[in-house]
Amino acid sequence: MAEASRETTYRFAPHPSAGFILGLRIPQILGLIIAGAAALGCLRLGGLEGLLIAVAIISVAATLVLIPVRGQTIEQWAPVITSFTSRRHTARFRARAAQAGHLIALSDGDLDPQPVTDPVSMPAELADIQLLECELSAYDRALLGVAKDTRARTYTAAVRVQCRAFELLSPEERRQRLEEYGGVLASLARDDSPVRRISWIERALPGDPDALGGYLLDAKREDASLDDPPYELVSYLRLIGRAGLVAEEHELLFALQVDARRPAAKRPIQRLGGGDIGAMAVLAGEIGRLIELLDGAGITPTGVLTRRGLAAAVRDGYDPWGRRQRHRDQDRDTEPGTAAHTAWPAARDEHWSHLQTDGALHCTLWVAEWPRIDVRAIFLQPLLMRADTTRTVAMCMELLGPAKAIRRAERAMTEAATEDSLRGRIGQRTSQRQRQRESAAARQEAELAHGHANVRYSAYVTVSVPDGPDARDELEAAVSRVDLQAKAAPLRLERMWGQQANAFTFSLPFCRGLK
Repeated sequence: MAEASRETTYRFAPHPSAGFILGLRIPQILGLIIAGAAALGCLRLGGLEGLLIAVAIISVAATLVLIPVRGQTIEQWAPVITSFTSRRHTARFRARAAQAGHLIALSDGDLDPQPVTDPVSMPAELADIQLLECELSAYDRALLGVAKDTRARTYTAAVRVQCRAFELLSPEERRQRLEEYGGVLASLARDDSPVRRISWIERALPGDPDALGGYLLDAKREDASLDDPPYELVSYLRLIGRAGLVAEEHELLFALQVDARRPAAKRPIQRLGGGDIGAMAVLAGEIGRLIELLDGAGITPTGVLTRRGLAAAVRDGYDPWGRRQRHRDQDRDTEPGTAAHTAWPAARDEHWSHLQTDGALHCTLWVAEWPRIDVRAIFLQPLLMRADTTRTVAMCMELLGPAKAIRRAERAMTEAATEDSLRGRIGQRTSQRQRQRESAAARQEAELAHGHANVRYSAYVTVSVPDGPDARDELEAAVSRVDLQAKAAPLRLERMWGQQANAFTFSLPFCRGLK
């Protein structure tokens, strides 16, 4: 207990306010100004009717722009509802790859085999994604899978990693590991870096009970025969048989994204051949740097995801319970993974509260509030390790260079000082949350002055259950369990209402989730 009491604690800053003046956003201010002008016009008409109409206008405007419903005001919900309604024609997706067929070019008199073009059919939220592949020359020409976003002109690759159980380390080792991990982020946060984002994804996927049985049979004593098995072997086999449905596997990925539009990326891309080739060469160099940094921080990279590996990661996300059969059907002589054109869901239906894909139902939630109290380094353990539910936890981070980060911090301090002065003039009380926000802004500016990196981040949790007659009830129960685990962290989760199809992609290795 004495050792635990000496452990370093950490504090998160309050969620940044989107307020412009006195905590009000620009749409709120405009709405109140328009309502006030309309109310004044009604008052000029005179009489009781004019007064009642003016009061009604002010009341309706205040309701629309000030009163939150499920964490957001009605004017914030309006674009979400409008976008969801306009997507109704794309809410139901059915893949047409089977009807499209494979395409091969034929030429007169040429008997050489021609490359086959695979059919591709994908939902609207993934329409801009292409899966490519390049080589890592620094790592014995290992293949590297790349997800290209044609609209955003970004290139993303992922590394599979593993590390020691963080909770079992001593407080001093935890502190050292966090400092080393902070050094990884600081090394990537350069003003002249082509890196746009980095993310980590931790998955708890349905395990293969046959793998447990196979391991048991391989590890049993040589004199233990299946013809006359000893009691201990029978007991273990029965235990594995009962645990088959709850077997799970954990997977940890780090993804890194390069932005081809950045000036820091344009020059090396042109120097290395331009186009996709140059961009993938730049990305390969940054992935090599990330591998070295992670290895130095005690996070062991176990391999990069190839094109087939990246496709398998996407497919496992959409259809976790089909993963076992895909592994069984895998040809041992071929490269592990899934063909790129089969990475996408065969069927996808978007609903207001959840997403239905192939054989699963998914619900994505957003981490709306991080701990407001001092927490230890293992505060996320209830969410990450108590995985009695198939779920994915993903954090997307945008690394800001020192110059940009300092400008943002100084602007935040100026806005905080101006708002504090304005509150004092009108006699408005400063709340504890506002004081915490001002204190966090001052602390951030001081940390940047001492050379620390600045990171803009957001985290998401996707909960999945197998499809079936009672799948909706099972999904709500699973979401409740995960929400309780998050509260033990303590975190506050909010469901991504009306945005489930797009929000689900935030839990895939595409570095999505930030505007």
